[in-house]
Amino acid sequence: MRISSKRQIAIPNRIMVALNLQPGDEIDIKIENGIAHLVPVATIKVPRDQAWFWTKEWQAKEREADADIAAGKFRDFESLEALMKDLQSDH
Repeated sequence: MRISSKRQIAIPNRIMVALNLQPGDEIDIKIENGIAHLVPVATIKVPRDQAWFWTKEWQAKEREADADIAAGKFRDFESLEALMKDLQSDH
């Protein structure tokens, strides 16, 4: 393989097949004792309009909500009206 002037390389088909890679997949390069190892990165393809859900901040809040639910720190309402009345109260 040759490195282009843009520091790019083309991965030969035999390596793509051996690593089960497809165009657009992500790889990481690990360096050990002066040897570079190509490591496929398992990624989840998420539509751009849903990427917010996978941010560190949102996932931290999801874990917090899950912990609150597990600890019983929530209230359940019989109707939307009951929820709205509770939200508008000064308790």
